[in-house]
Amino acid sequence: MQSSKVSTKYQITIPKGIRQKIGVSAGDIIVFEVQKDKVQIEKLEEFYERYAGSIKTKEPVKVVKEARKRLWE
Repeated sequence: MQSSKVSTKYQITIPKGIRQKIGVSAGDIIVFEVQKDKVQIEKLEEFYERYAGSIKTKEPVKVVKEARKRLWE
C-alpha cells in the first residue's frame, strides 16, 4: 500500500508506482468517483471508454465534441 499526504491546499501527489501502473502522466485529466467510503481514480480516457454509449442525449455529436475538447485541453 502506498500513501500520500494532503497539503494545506488539499492536494495530493499520486505515488510513482500507482502513476506507472495506471499510466498517468503530467497534464492528464483524472476522474474521481466516490463509492461509499472509498475513492476511485482513473484517467479521463478510461472513464469515457467505460461509459461510451451509455449516456443518452438529444445532441450526441455536441456532447462528444465537448468531451474531446476537455480531454485534449
